[in-house]
Amino acid sequence: MLLVLILFLNSCKSKPESYSVLEFTGAEGINNLSKSYLLILNEPDSISPAVTMGSKGDLFWCDEYLFEYNDSFSQNRFKFEYTDTVMYVNDKIYSIGIPIKNDTIPWFKDLKDYDFSELQFINVQSGFPDSYLPYLAALAEIKPDASIFLQGDFSDMAELLKIFNPRIIAGANLISSDYNQLSRLTNLEILMITLNDSVITGPLPPMPELKQLLLTEIDDDVVLTDNFLINNKQIERVIIQTSGILDISILNPLDNLKALVINVSEGVRNLDLLNSHSKLEVLSVTGDELIYDPGFIKLPALRWMTFTSEVTQEEFNSFIETHPDLEVIELIKNDTIRSLQALSKLRKLYGLSINDTVTDISAVKTLSNLKYLSLPQDFLADPVNKAEIKRSLPGTLVGANEGFCLGSGWLLLLVPLVVILRFCGRKLQNGIKS
Repeated sequence: MLLVLILFLNSCKSKPESYSVLEFTGAEGINNLSKSYLLILNEPDSISPAVTMGSKGDLFWCDEYLFEYNDSFSQNRFKFEYTDTVMYVNDKIYSIGIPIKNDTIPWFKDLKDYDFSELQFINVQSGFPDSYLPYLAALAEIKPDASIFLQGDFSDMAELLKIFNPRIIAGANLISSDYNQLSRLTNLEILMITLNDSVITGPLPPMPELKQLLLTEIDDDVVLTDNFLINNKQIERVIIQTSGILDISILNPLDNLKALVINVSEGVRNLDLLNSHSKLEVLSVTGDELIYDPGFIKLPALRWMTFTSEVTQEEFNSFIETHPDLEVIELIKNDTIRSLQALSKLRKLYGLSINDTVTDISAVKTLSNLKYLSLPQDFLADPVNKAEIKRSLPGTLVGANEGFCLGSGWLLLLVPLVVILRFCGRKLQNGIKS
């Protein structure tokens, strides 16, 4: 009976989400916003598609579009195709763009002729014509929880939110007067917003289904108070990008935090509070001017760790020693860690990303358990380097990457230009796919 009880209790424990290597054919650049927000851009080469790592629930930037890797996918290979209006994933309509002009209304008149079973995103800009609303209402009858990717203010979605009850909202600029509208979203699981309203002083309204929050382009005069997340203690993933200083105490209300990605321009206060979030599995704290010793971090559940450019060899070795269960390592623009021998101690090491500088390729070649390896595009452009890696690690999927500039001025231009606006600017040559 005791044995049966032990087995039963073990079966009731939640298991960590497994990581997967994902391939994207047809995509020019992939970034996992949920784990490596604007740090690494995974790219294809002349032979292989773009590859990256992720887990269910991750939100990706794919060229001009957003993509969520979720339970609706049973595979890890994705084929992207684009037209002027539609992004197809594995030959299914995945994302639809609503232009400023009325020129795609003829296409919308034939909605009944298309398969929208895999539709996830409606991409819109501020000021889109009201003439699309009847067709969007018809689309909502087919896909009522379609997500919205908006270029503009949150208030610009007022009519859309009367039609859809989205799972994901991304790209919108939120101010405190939008809280009432936000509180009505009973189906919202992922919220990606920009904050540049310095008068935001109160907490976000309750959103009971919210699991992932991405706060991007936070101006340095925006001060988030300790109670900002008090109404949403259930949030599991937080991604923050700010041009100012971030105080970790903002996370105090969260009791189930599993992933934290921070990109700051100036600094972080109260980093020691991270250790109170004992369920953290993913940690990425980066910034060009950020210097901190990761040695104070004691997180027993940690599986994914990002090391910045200022981490020393000694700090790196010590951290690996105290966190033997790490599965994924990211090294961002670091040329001070000259030896990667310590990685051989990680028995569960599944993925390794090295960005900008490769300092110890000899040690990398010995990591026979690796399933995924991402190296700088310039390094892999040398056919000798690529051949040697493949010969040494035949069971490892190898991909190329480029780095984003983390400097505060350029990054703040990049966020709205690429993540929010770029999907509107690309000129595609194909017509509407029949």
